[in-house]
Amino acid sequence: MLSTFTNYTLITKDLTASLARKAAAPEVARETAYFQANIGGVTSIDAFLGDRRLYSYAMKAFGLEDMTYAKAFMRKVLTEGTDTRASFANRLADDRYVAFARAFDFAQGASATGRAGTITEAGPTAAGTAQLNGALDLSGTFDFSGTNAVSFQLSTRVDAATTRSATIVLSNKTLASVVQNLSQVTAEEIAAAINGQIAASGDGNLAGKVQVGIGVRRNLFFETTAYANLGADGVAGGTGLAADTLYEAGGTNRTLAIRNVAPSGAGQTPLDIGFGTDLPMDAKAKSVTEAYLRQTLESDAGAEDTGVRLALYFARMAGGATSGYAILGDSALSQVVKTVLGLPAGGTSSEALARQAELIESKVDLASFRDPQKLDQFIKRFTAIWDAQNNTASDPILALFGNA
Repeated sequence: MLSTFTNYTLITKDLTASLARKAAAPEVARETAYFQANIGGVTSIDAFLGDRRLYSYAMKAFGLEDMTYAKAFMRKVLTEGTDTRASFANRLADDRYVAFARAFDFAQGASATGRAGTITEAGPTAAGTAQLNGALDLSGTFDFSGTNAVSFQLSTRVDAATTRSATIVLSNKTLASVVQNLSQVTAEEIAAAINGQIAASGDGNLAGKVQVGIGVRRNLFFETTAYANLGADGVAGGTGLAADTLYEAGGTNRTLAIRNVAPSGAGQTPLDIGFGTDLPMDAKAKSVTEAYLRQTLESDAGAEDTGVRLALYFARMAGGATSGYAILGDSALSQVVKTVLGLPAGGTSSEALARQAELIESKVDLASFRDPQKLDQFIKRFTAIWDAQNNTASDPILALFGNA
């Protein structure tokens, strides 16, 4: 049996390769393929919890595998979400539930359907356009001079068989030539920029089919518009290249939808202009599968050596700890730090915890955990001590040192 130090070093020497090998394992590959193929079609909490494979995969990805059985508990986490401080997830002393609720929020995006015209005793009524109204008052200005960006797919079903779409991107790059001041972009400039990108998408996409404006509440609104193209001959009628293309602005065949997409630029920060910043499920699949692979790597390593699992977990999570209480609040982080410092388990009273937190902060530079090299040095120190205390049989040389 290899030592904890050696196992950890072998895994992290090329972590990308280690994760790739884990991803190629038949069971892991099969479950990942199922998740990626099916999560995009889930639109409700009931459907999510009802699919055992999707739900189990997601729970493991967030380190909640031991709570998979507690569906009523997790339903409450998902139903109340994270928008209010009083929500169930926010009241739990475990950030994993907050992250889970945010990842599997099934209320993302926005859509609308037009209203067909009807015949009444008073005569015909006009068809109504499909309209989407943003939820935010856009009074004031927005800063696009740095990393802020907006990215969403705007689409409309123009008839029963055809949908047209375009991806709208607002960033310092796309706005530089169309606004006066990137650090003070107005609602009117945002609307004009979107209309410009709609027009630039061309007749084969959204040009002439959707428009955006500013509503009475200073919010963005989108609506479908009538579209007419008389073909190459420019006159009504004709076939082939001369055929007409006509779409009504309203009617049951016209729909309008906004679907957020991740900003394409590195380090960009999603900005909300009234339709949220949450990504749809299939857009999140990559981050969830990456988390699942890491969790699987850690749990499989831990099945052979608990110390390796602790070390891998510490490497992933320690950078977010900013206080002694944050270390003590996570049993795995606490075990690693206490092993390195030689601290006993300690009491659980408020006074005992305060003393332990103060001692940890005085002995350990928590900020150094955000430096990959210093973090790695600390973890390797832990694995060496762990080996000396637990794995002397795996390395006879360590037995010479006993528990010293």
